Amino acid sequence: MSVERNKAVALRFLNEGWGTRPNWECIWDAIVAPEVVHHFNSDPNPIVGLADNKTFNSMLFQGFPAIEHTLEAMVAEDDKVVYRTALNGRHTGEFLGMPPTGKTAQINDFTMLRIVEGKIVEWWYDCNLLALMQQLGLMPTD
Repeated sequence: MSVERNKAVALRFLNEGWGTRPNWECIWDAIVAPEVVHHFNSDPNPIVGLADNKTFNSMLFQGFPAIEHTLEAMVAEDDKVVYRTALNGRHTGEFLGMPPTGKTAQINDFTMLRIVEGKIVEWWYDCNLLALMQQLGLMPTD
């Protein structure tokens, strides 16, 4: 696969596969491998498999159902695509076991995808969860 094709898959994942978009799960079925491995925020235990990743993604977006994202940069080489986005949303539902605060948060994140034959087979995601928790008033700022 070409680098440009991989970037197109990553952009589709970012835009159409975003968890607040209608039919995002159908997009995932088309471009995410059944055996995908997701490394979330450097957790030593990856989330393995399309079904488990869909469940996890649904849970994340319950906390921020109207969250918006803006692509800030994208770089691709060989079978990997990395992008940085700005996130902005109100915490209105449970998120990672924390009850809603009603507060708005803004953070940046990084995603790296490994794409093989048009399918995402491995996915790394990192954001500053400490800054997010501080903005939500769930952690001290000092």
